[in-house]
Amino acid sequence: MKDVKIGKFTISRDLLLFLIANALLGVTLAIESTSFTNRLYEDLGFTITQRGALEFPRELPGLLVVFIIAALSFLGDVRTSGFANIFGGIGLIAFGLVPSGFWPVVVTMMIFSMGSHMYMPLQGSIAMTFAGKGNLGRRLGEIQAVNTIALVLTTATLFILFRFANISLSSVFVVGGVAMMLAGAVFFFMSPGHTTRGRKPKLIYRKKFILFYLLSIFFGARRQITFLFVAWLIVQGFGQPVATMALLFFIMSVISIFFRPILGIFIDRMGERFVLVFEGALLLLSCLGFAFAGTLFEHSTALIIVGVCFVIDNLFSIGAGMARTTYVRRLADDPEEISGTLAFSISLDHIFTMTLPFFGTILWEGTDYRYVFLVGALISAACMFLANKIRVPESASSQK
Repeated sequence: MKDVKIGKFTISRDLLLFLIANALLGVTLAIESTSFTNRLYEDLGFTITQRGALEFPRELPGLLVVFIIAALSFLGDVRTSGFANIFGGIGLIAFGLVPSGFWPVVVTMMIFSMGSHMYMPLQGSIAMTFAGKGNLGRRLGEIQAVNTIALVLTTATLFILFRFANISLSSVFVVGGVAMMLAGAVFFFMSPGHTTRGRKPKLIYRKKFILFYLLSIFFGARRQITFLFVAWLIVQGFGQPVATMALLFFIMSVISIFFRPILGIFIDRMGERFVLVFEGALLLLSCLGFAFAGTLFEHSTALIIVGVCFVIDNLFSIGAGMARTTYVRRLADDPEEISGTLAFSISLDHIFTMTLPFFGTILWEGTDYRYVFLVGALISAACMFLANKIRVPESASSQK
């Protein structure tokens, strides 16, 4: 493996390329996260019912990804990541250019979603090949911190452009799609050695991973509430423009630069159980903030409270993903089963996250939006309960 010298530091060429790809994907993530809800609400005139209905086809690729990765296993994790991001970037560009209509949005978002969901389990699998013994959480935190730096720069730029230049939402999605395609191209310059090449992922359901599957389901369902309903609450309920969303993600991204590596160290030292229980408690409190801020406080104060809860919620939801990934690594007997296990968990939790928005929109429109977030609080409590059941064998902990 070739090394590259940057100033006083030496880094492997493949790790450098992987970091560049993740930085480009940080640009894509920033654009999609800050602008997606506003694009649907402001440009395309979506209602909350249409927004909820969009989640089924949008999340369907997450259910199918386990079969697609198995079919493409002959390419290896690195090459599959390249194709996935190029494919997803095409869909994101198309989403930015589609003029109107529910079904054109469905098609373009399914293309983007397929690419991004294919990469989700592969990212962690590839990242772990760059980690040594005892520093897995730290390495994941460092890699994700690079992604976060790109988020910071992109969200700051978006805030300035949306606030002062009045750029179109369509144009930023084109930029995000191009960045995703470039990230895909970078993977083709990496050595295919960081992979389980030549073998299909082991997709066998195993008793030792039962708790991990349940954690993935509940944390995934909880994150879906934040992703869909909190963003809609801010945009429609509080009438906020896309610049506000960009500002919130900018604040979150700045904090994440320091937060993710520190959280990675906490995972290594304190263990996944402590981190996930603590995160579950904070997610529960943030749900209560979403539910009752508008009732207990005047508009501007309530918006600040919801914004703070939104930042905290996103930070710790990401942390939960890191802790679950390291938990799988500690339990796995064979490193080659990790990506397949992560892919299977993503498909499994998508069975629930595909249907949750339908019931959420019924609560939102039929009763009161607060009930949606009270359900989220109950799911967070379930996450805490499950996380407290985590037990990692001492032999597994010392070897991974």
